[in-house]
Order: sequence, then C-alpha cells, then structure tokens
Amino acid sequence: MAITQMVECMAVIARSTLEKWSYILSGSMSVQDDIEAEDIESVSRHLGGIAEVYLSHDKVSHTVSLRIAGTIARDDVRVIEKRIERFAEEHGTTGTILLSEWNGVTDWLMVGLNWHVQCLTRLGAVQEQLAKLTEPDVDFLVRLEPPGENAISRGQSIMRVALDTPQRS
Repeated sequence: MAITQMVECMAVIARSTLEKWSYILSGSMSVQDDIEAEDIESVSRHLGGIAEVYLSHDKVSHTVSLRIAGTIARDDVRVIEKRIERFAEEHGTTGTILLSEWNGVTDWLMVGLNWHVQCLTRLGAVQEQLAKLTEPDVDFLVRLEPPGENAISRGQSIMRVALDTPQRS
C-alpha cells in the first residue's frame, strides 16, 4: 500500500512540473550606462524559444524594462529567472524587485547586486513583521529594562501590551 501511494505521489509531482501554466515576469532594472545592445539581444535570443520576450533599453535613464510571458512549465520558469538573475548581476547597478506570476501565484524575484538583493530581502521581512502589528487584536510581550548592567536583578520587567488598531475600509 505504501509503495502504491509513493508512486502516485511521484506521478503527481512529475505531472505538476511538466504541466504548462500562464507565466509573466515583468519590471524594470537599472543597468550600467555602457551596456551594449548585443547584451540585451543575447537574453532575448536565449529566452525567445521558451516565451515571448520584450526587453527595452532606455539610454537616458539607463534602465531595461522587461516583460517575459508565455504558457510554460515550471522548469522553464527556473531557466528564465536564472537567466534574468545572471543578466542583472552582470549589467545591473542596483538590486531590483521584479513581479513574477506563474499558475496564478504572484511572487517577487529579487535580482541584481548581491548586497542590494540581501537588503531588499531584509526589508521585505521587516515590512511583513510591521504589517502583522497592524492586524486587529494583536498582543505581544515587551521587556522594558532601565539602562545599566544589572537591570535583570531589579525586578519584573516584562509586561503585556495589546494594540487596538482601527479597522481599514
């Protein structure tokens, strides 16, 4: 019985990675001012066999706008996103957040210089935590201690705080 279930599970996983779904990757990224047209055309050629590719270079603002769309399998999504990551690392000047949608699921693709991408990731985590604080009926613990080395020995310094947030309409 367990072997049959495992085989069925593997079949579902294989089928889901092979199924093709609607995909869109879009956004804009800052690029080096000396980027060559060949660099952009190379990405278009590489991804053109997988999806419809639109890349446009604005020489005044030093940005590349992109829209890559098609009905593709999950493996092709990985190929596209890895190629865009490589392009952003080679030619980008900042970290960039691109919008990725596949199979009705929206996600962010952060690309560009490694340090900038790490900062964007941390910023996203902080924003998520702050958003939780504005949810109705939030309770959390706060530890208040006076400055000094032996603050813990001075007594109880933990209290419960409840926030009453206004309802958003």
